[in-house]
Amino acid sequence: MLILLFMAMQVQPALAQLLPPPDLETGEEQDCGLTLSGKVLDHDSRATLIGATVSIPELHKASVADAYGNYHFHHLCQGTYTVQVTYVGYEPESFTIRLTGSSVRDLQLHTAARTLGTVEVTGAHLQEQAQSSYTLSGRELEETRGLSLAGTLQGIAGVTTIQTGPTISKPVIHGMHSNRILLLNNGVRQEGQQWGSEHAPEIDPFVATQMKVIKGAAGVRYGADAIGGVVIVEPRALPTTPGVGGEVNLVGSTNNRQMAASATAEGNFAGIPPLSWRLQGTYKKAGNTRTPDYYLENTGFEEQNFSAALGYRKEKFGGELFYSQFNTKLGILRAAHIGNLTDLNYAIARGRPAGAENVEFTYEIGRPYQNVQHDLLKAKAYLQTGEAGRLEFVYGLQRNRREEYDVHGPATGNPALYLNLNTHTTEAIWEHQPLGNFTGSVGVSTIYQQNTYKYSDFLPYYTGITAGAFVIEKWRKDRLQLEAGLRYDYKYLQVKRFSSSRELLKPEYDFNNVSGTLGALYDVGYHLTFGLSATSAWRAPSVNELFSDGVHHSAATYEVGDPELGSEQAYNFEASVNYFGNTRLNGQLSLYHNFINNYIYLAPLANPVLTIRGAFPAFRYRQTDATFSGVDLSLEYNLLPNLVIDSKTAIVRARNTEADDYLINIPADRFNNSLRYEFGQSGNGSRFSDAYVSLGGTYVAEQTRVPEKTDEDFAPAPDAYFLMQAAAGATVHFGKQPVEIGITGNNLLNTTYRDYLNRFRYFADEAGRLIMFRIKVPLDFSKT
Repeated sequence: MLILLFMAMQVQPALAQLLPPPDLETGEEQDCGLTLSGKVLDHDSRATLIGATVSIPELHKASVADAYGNYHFHHLCQGTYTVQVTYVGYEPESFTIRLTGSSVRDLQLHTAARTLGTVEVTGAHLQEQAQSSYTLSGRELEETRGLSLAGTLQGIAGVTTIQTGPTISKPVIHGMHSNRILLLNNGVRQEGQQWGSEHAPEIDPFVATQMKVIKGAAGVRYGADAIGGVVIVEPRALPTTPGVGGEVNLVGSTNNRQMAASATAEGNFAGIPPLSWRLQGTYKKAGNTRTPDYYLENTGFEEQNFSAALGYRKEKFGGELFYSQFNTKLGILRAAHIGNLTDLNYAIARGRPAGAENVEFTYEIGRPYQNVQHDLLKAKAYLQTGEAGRLEFVYGLQRNRREEYDVHGPATGNPALYLNLNTHTTEAIWEHQPLGNFTGSVGVSTIYQQNTYKYSDFLPYYTGITAGAFVIEKWRKDRLQLEAGLRYDYKYLQVKRFSSSRELLKPEYDFNNVSGTLGALYDVGYHLTFGLSATSAWRAPSVNELFSDGVHHSAATYEVGDPELGSEQAYNFEASVNYFGNTRLNGQLSLYHNFINNYIYLAPLANPVLTIRGAFPAFRYRQTDATFSGVDLSLEYNLLPNLVIDSKTAIVRARNTEADDYLINIPADRFNNSLRYEFGQSGNGSRFSDAYVSLGGTYVAEQTRVPEKTDEDFAPAPDAYFLMQAAAGATVHFGKQPVEIGITGNNLLNTTYRDYLNRFRYFADEAGRLIMFRIKVPLDFSKT
């Protein structure tokens, strides 16, 4: 009803545009079906200016130049218009155009003579693909500084988190996570031990100035196993103007008393303009998390990260080197490690950890805990292949070292499990120049992996080789865009493991299949686009699903694999509606349905397992046919010029179609609403700017759709809960130095609750009230 009400408020102005006004001179009815289009170009080089804003003030219409510099306006009437064009680094230009018929007009901009400071551009733009996606950037991203990668993305409709206590979380898209979600870190496919639900992504969110989430199967472009979606983490481009700049971010929070500091320095060499560089580092430290009633023992964490980049960029060729190292030590809730079966059952029934009333705050991290180090080296090169297109090559070298310490033994002793994964990735892509209405690319990629272990054979030695090739083409004319893609992947897996009789076994596996995508995007006009997509993707079973056998210490579970598992095959269908660029109402609605044959999942067993290390809930990997259906809705409505209501809804339904039952560990229905007021810009010389306040709440329903015939859980799903949050921020000017400050509050009512997707919900409550403070200081050492 709300959607219909909001749309009804737009009907009158839309009808007014549909009725052509009379010509002012003759009084005769005009032709109002005219189109104005063209390219936005650099005046000197004639290079296309992607993302330039073109507006017609008289009509309150705006367009954003697409990936090829094209802009367009439809349903214009005859008359004279002022066309304004703006683009960062260029002088704004105004053009007077008399329109008597549909016209093509290229608009040229001159570069600005002055160096620009920090510029934030916000607004709406046309979708680049039929699949629904969301980009987190600007202030929306800044408000999440200090959170993990999964916590940063949680505000996007259709995205939530799966947690292992308060220290470990990873993103869930449309009910899927881990190996079904592909992460791209600065253009390189992130490869670690991502199969574990308690293995958080080894990515520093402070590096990113933009995060993009593509929802649903995206296997053609990014890899066959991207069944659930793709998360793209992008730093800003290296500077291209001479000088040195950077920024400092400071974050502090209550509850776990987190301290975080991140600094970036970057520059461009005046003597060698194509050469640029960047250095970045982050340090985080937090202690025990507090629920509304007690502290959670051994739930602190510590993190040290750094990265460096060097780029050389010319018009026809260039390259970039990037290196990053991520280090973290994560405490695991001690109460999750139980000594015997009786204590395990009692811990689940008790409702709070034993001795919780005696736990105090500390930064010390003891057993059990994780130590993880992830190194990434990226080398990128590009070459303009004449008038034909652009060739790009990316090589990535990654080393992931994971140590998991159980509750037994001295703090300085050996880990219970040590895993070392080395990965080499390559990708070569050629994007051809537009051929008529066609644009597209072809590419090949490879992955070579080796995994070794110590102390525990929970996961075996293995070598994996993957090779793939793809082609994607788009056809665009007027308001219609069609896209199609095809990809083939081959995966070889060799495993070395010991049998129960200590005989060395070397099983080998071969997997191969085809992925495809078909999509259509239609711009109706009046700020409205429709999208349809049909995609397929497949995923070979990972080594842990095939061969895990034993205690998974950081998850506090006993897990058993199945060597007979086959590949998953997914078919995803989605319809979306995007209403954008309107002064009052903007939003996106997407409906999806995903069929997955041979879906692999971790099913709980009826009885826990008792080992010499203690008693653990037991799980076994199983395979079934499944469906995932749902709705994502995002709405933004301007109640007043500076007052905005923001509403997000995410609903997922997942079923085990073989057993005619629900699937376990699927996100509950989630509703998020907030009210934000943005203060108007003060006059010149004012100390404050960009000030805002917001107040909102998140309601998560009880997950009543849990398995009843199979895979029964150890404890009932927790009750529904409501969390209140608030935020405020502003930019304070100390002379010429701006300082951005912000404060956010979560669970302001200090609500006691448990989340269905927290693996430790059997033992403890979630975190209580948390207030986070942020300070960002942009730096420009080039100013005189």
